[in-house]
Amino acid sequence: MTEVLLLKGNDAIDFIRAQSSSNNEYVAFLRPNAQIVCLAYYAPPYLFTKNASKLKEHLEKFVITEDVELDINCDAEPESWIGKSPEFEDYEEGDKLIQLESKYPGILEKYVDFTKGCFPGQEPLSKFKNIGLKKREQRSQEYLDQALDIFAKSQSPSELDPALELLRKALKDNPRNEDAMESLGVLLAKQEKFQEAIAVMHQLELMNPENQMAQMNLSIFYMKIGDKEKAEEHKAKGTVLQFDEALKS
Repeated sequence: MTEVLLLKGNDAIDFIRAQSSSNNEYVAFLRPNAQIVCLAYYAPPYLFTKNASKLKEHLEKFVITEDVELDINCDAEPESWIGKSPEFEDYEEGDKLIQLESKYPGILEKYVDFTKGCFPGQEPLSKFKNIGLKKREQRSQEYLDQALDIFAKSQSPSELDPALELLRKALKDNPRNEDAMESLGVLLAKQEKFQEAIAVMHQLELMNPENQMAQMNLSIFYMKIGDKEKAEEHKAKGTVLQFDEALKS
């Protein structure tokens, strides 16, 4: 259930901007180590979230001299307030926003504005994005190359477990490594773990809607589990992408 926190006072907007990770609509409220307190959708004077009481308790600790009042208004039907229903990713207590990037590719871009002023959790997020990015990308590619080498030498699906582990490491280091994600889905399918393979390909589709192989593989995997309608749907999407690519050539 989405809840709404009503913000009142002359300093409310500046206060929320200082405490949140972004100046955009989707915001995260973090601890200094980038652990998630709450994910929210900010439509002044309202903050929509799944746990308004937790967010209120957190924010009140930082109200010192500011003219800010926080009031848990009610359970909300956001469509009637802002015209749409915000979508929040699932997380566990103690999760860091960085950790969710592998599960929800693009979550940092959604909740974090790296161009804004200081906010709690900014330092570890900036280090993750900037300082170690190139190193992680290189390591991710190395894991991918090793996994593909194992795959090329394998004689049976049972020998692919080390390759799967390497691919998961590759995605942990670089959640946007499309080749690693596609390879993970393909190798899972080789072991006839079609539901897992389908879930991975849908992640790839979400990451890059123009990825042709995501659609083609989804078509194959859905056919393997007997869902002909879904298979045809993704085959058609893949064909359209191929046609669009040909037009660009």
